[in-house]
Amino acid sequence: MKRSMASALVGTLLALAPAHAGIGEGNGEVGFDLGFTNFDSDVTNEDGTNLGLRGGYHFTRLFELEGQVAGYAAEEAGVDIGLGVFLVNAVFSFHPRGTIVPYVLAGVGQATLEFDIPGLGTVDDDGRAFQVAAGARLFFGARKKVAVRIELSSLQERTFDESSRHGSLNVGFTWRIGEMRAP
Repeated sequence: MKRSMASALVGTLLALAPAHAGIGEGNGEVGFDLGFTNFDSDVTNEDGTNLGLRGGYHFTRLFELEGQVAGYAAEEAGVDIGLGVFLVNAVFSFHPRGTIVPYVLAGVGQATLEFDIPGLGTVDDDGRAFQVAAGARLFFGARKKVAVRIELSSLQERTFDESSRHGSLNVGFTWRIGEMRAP
C-alpha cells in the first residue's frame, strides 16, 4: 500500500509541467500536513500518524520563517500515546522558479509527550524539540497559488529525561497568500 501510494505520488510529480512557482519575497503561506510517523523505540514500538498546521512568511524567494503546530499519535497495549509540538522553522528553498520547489528546513520549539493509561490516568512531560526536514512543494493551478507538499522529517525531543528521535513522511497542501511577483 505504501509503495503504491509513493509510486502514484512520484508519477504525479513527473507529470507536472514547469511553470513559475507560487512563492516569493513578501508572500505568506499556510497549509496542513498528514503523515506516517515512526516513533522512537524508547517511546513505543508502534508506528503512528501525525497532523500538522503551518504558516509562514517569505522574507526572500529563498528564505521563509514558518510556525508549525503538530500532533503525533499511536496506541500500544491499550495506552494512547500523544506527542504535541510547537516549532519555529527556518525554510530554505532551492530554484523557486519552477513548479517543483525543493527545500530543507531546521526548527526549534517545544514538545509535550503524553501517555493516557486506562485506569491510571495521564502522565505527561514537556521539553525542547528540534527538527530537520527535506521536501518539495509541487505547485499547480493557473496562478500557482496551491501546492502539494511532500516532506521527510526527523524530530528530536527531550521529555521524561530521555532524548527521542521520531521520523515522519508527510503529505499536505499549502496555499500562497499574496500576489505573484515578477521573477
